[in-house]
Amino acid sequence: MDIEIFQNESLAKHTFYGVGGEADEFYKIKNLEAFLPIWKETIEKNIPKILLGKGSNLLLSDKGFRGRVFVLEFGLVDWNGGLVTVDAGKNWQQFVEETNRQGFGDLCNLSGIPGNFGGFIRGNAGAFGLETGDFVESVEFFDEKGALQKFSQEECKFSYRESIFKKNPDWCVVRATLRLSKSEVPATALRKTKELLTDRWKKYPPGRSGGSFFKNPKPGEIFAGKLLDEAGAKGDQIGHAQISDRHANFIVNLEGKATQKDILELARKWKNIVSKKHGIELEPEIFICDELGGKIDI
Repeated sequence: MDIEIFQNESLAKHTFYGVGGEADEFYKIKNLEAFLPIWKETIEKNIPKILLGKGSNLLLSDKGFRGRVFVLEFGLVDWNGGLVTVDAGKNWQQFVEETNRQGFGDLCNLSGIPGNFGGFIRGNAGAFGLETGDFVESVEFFDEKGALQKFSQEECKFSYRESIFKKNPDWCVVRATLRLSKSEVPATALRKTKELLTDRWKKYPPGRSGGSFFKNPKPGEIFAGKLLDEAGAKGDQIGHAQISDRHANFIVNLEGKATQKDILELARKWKNIVSKKHGIELEPEIFICDELGGKIDI
């Protein structure tokens, strides 16, 4: 079956946060060819839509979603030496480990970040001074007319946790080609990747969250977690949403009972406190979505 369709599907069970009401239509897409006509139809009919991926780095509405939610499950990987073309639905961690087995160590530092390949391209995910966009040769995507387009790295306009694809919600990344060049003994690269995976998850606070809530104002220099910690955010709670007492840039869903409203109120409170205390305006790294797919600002 190329596409599975579910009606009135609970979104809470598909997200790291465990927050979100029911979606009118929920699609699991098994291959690229099957996806193109349904994406084009969705745009032509002006139906609200969102790409879910693994559901990390995302905060959905308590009211659910009045449109179509897409999960891309196609994840082929095609190797051509140091050039590797990957479908959007490929699990990122699995992909990093595959690059290690092929004798490349370029992506080890990006181990342990949850998500699928397409989300990494769209959000230019990064860690330890590396970003996904650093390795991009080209990206293929459906545009606002449902046509397949291809951009070079420069055309993708990568910046800190940003790309041109985040600024164009009617565009959908479907695959990308990366260039890898750092040769590594497979066992050595894989060991480093596994160690970073373990270390990263040890640092994540226990409980359900979407990861770091705010972007670092100046990557490598000014950290959102430190600003929030200095402002006294740790442990503060609204409803069932709580600032983690282990890491101030994580808002945790206590007992799985937090709502989007709880989390937003808590985030806005501490954004304002940091602004008054430090004169710095924090920006969400989490994508916050209303029931029609619109971005909610805080």
